[in-house]
Amino acid sequence: MNPQRRTLFIALSLLAIGYLASLGYIIRQRRAATQGPRPAVVIRFAHWQLESGMREAFDLTARRYMALHPEVRVEQYAIPGRVYRQWLSTQIAAGTVPDLVCFNSTDQTDVNQLPRNFSSITRWMNEPNPYNAGTRLAGVPWRLTFLDGGRNRTTYLDQYRNYYAVGLASHSMRIFYNRDLLRAITGSDEPPHDFRAWLELGKKVRAYRPGLVHVAGAHENTIWVMPTLINQSLARWILTGDHEQRFAVSALDFFCDMLEGRWNLRTPPMQAALRIMQAFGGEMTPGFLQLDRDSAMRAFMRGEALSLPNGTWDYPTMRATAKFRIGALRLPLPTPDDPDYGGYALLPVSDGGIGTAMPFYLSRQSQHPEAAIDFLHYVTSVDGNRLFSQASHWMPSIIGVEIDPELQPFRQNNHGYVVTDVQNGPQLLNGLGADGTQLFESNLHILYSPDGGVEAYTRVLERDFRATVIRDLAKTLHIQRENLRQRDTALAALQFLGPAEQAESNRQQTSQHLNEIHLYLAEGKLAAAQP
Repeated sequence: MNPQRRTLFIALSLLAIGYLASLGYIIRQRRAATQGPRPAVVIRFAHWQLESGMREAFDLTARRYMALHPEVRVEQYAIPGRVYRQWLSTQIAAGTVPDLVCFNSTDQTDVNQLPRNFSSITRWMNEPNPYNAGTRLAGVPWRLTFLDGGRNRTTYLDQYRNYYAVGLASHSMRIFYNRDLLRAITGSDEPPHDFRAWLELGKKVRAYRPGLVHVAGAHENTIWVMPTLINQSLARWILTGDHEQRFAVSALDFFCDMLEGRWNLRTPPMQAALRIMQAFGGEMTPGFLQLDRDSAMRAFMRGEALSLPNGTWDYPTMRATAKFRIGALRLPLPTPDDPDYGGYALLPVSDGGIGTAMPFYLSRQSQHPEAAIDFLHYVTSVDGNRLFSQASHWMPSIIGVEIDPELQPFRQNNHGYVVTDVQNGPQLLNGLGADGTQLFESNLHILYSPDGGVEAYTRVLERDFRATVIRDLAKTLHIQRENLRQRDTALAALQFLGPAEQAESNRQQTSQHLNEIHLYLAEGKLAAAQP
């Protein structure tokens, strides 16, 4: 046999051996599956959290649950974030959506469609979590076991007055930094804690090594960090829009005040906000508006930048790959006496309202809703959430679950003034709606370009600002009006059911009336603002 034929014979033999071995493995697995006890119930859940350790944490939690319930099999579907929305839409259309689905969106259209595809879980939220028996949360309604009372923009849909999801974790925004590099630059691994000192650190960073960047920047970083920084820096001024004495201001309050002439883009606090944005962006990677978060992450991990603004959800990935010690600090705020940036903050400042993250919804297509809720009960019990938090290196969502010492720098600081919810508050970069967001974001390059700046950015925004706010307000009020109309029908229907449903209808009608009053007030302001 010549060498060429011998080589081909060996290759085909190896291929046949591999095929037979794979076939044998499959046969053995199927035989074991058919001979062993077959689960009567299969629960599937889907998410896009592919950070380091996350899938393993879900697998561990699922195995612990299945050990308690041999009749149930729990299956995990981890879908890349880039295709998650398309994948989910396809599954919903095909009728194959998993029982539990992780979903998060600030888009009002998405929020309006959630009740079409996912079931309300209010009745379960008002009952105790059975897995908390023997703990200090025994007998406590499930919703009250969460750090935020189970109520945030993703878990509780205000326009429907119902709970639709539960959060499995909590997060905070921090500036992560390279402790080793900071010590080499300054002689200390402790960072500055006010805005002006933080800007001075940037000068030292650039002088230390040519090309070294103070902050690894990306477009997403801007959208996450800037609204929080602005809200906290302008808290004292923002509260002038609290006309109902709630010690909180919504975007609707904030921008209706603008339409009534209470402020404009040249009002001193707004100009201070733009200067803060410009200064913060000046510390980031040149051209950061064209970069994505993965590019920023890679630059930080390679030591090309001292720091990275990010959410604590990415800490497990950084922890697993970093070759340096990682520190974390809160966003540095201007001091009250800072002539360029200060004077409008309420100090000390809190991180904001406590919220839970990674919300899971119950699909309307689920064949086993009770079993799916039972699995969520376990993951959000004291023991289950502790297990999930420790395995994932994400912070827990349940009251009383200890935070791992390694995660202590990320613990939310709630000893201070809370003015706005970070997600729902008046955000300069988000405006009142999609048109406002587009106006601010599409022109951001002017704020950071060498021939631009605060004045140039202000002039560009002024041309369309008022008309944009009016359009966004009109759209927002139209959606609210439709939601109220639909909810009126549902509340009226509840009155014809049992005593429990009638009591729930009566309870929700008060909120319904209050929402209608706010709607009419806002409609009056919109009518007065239009020519």
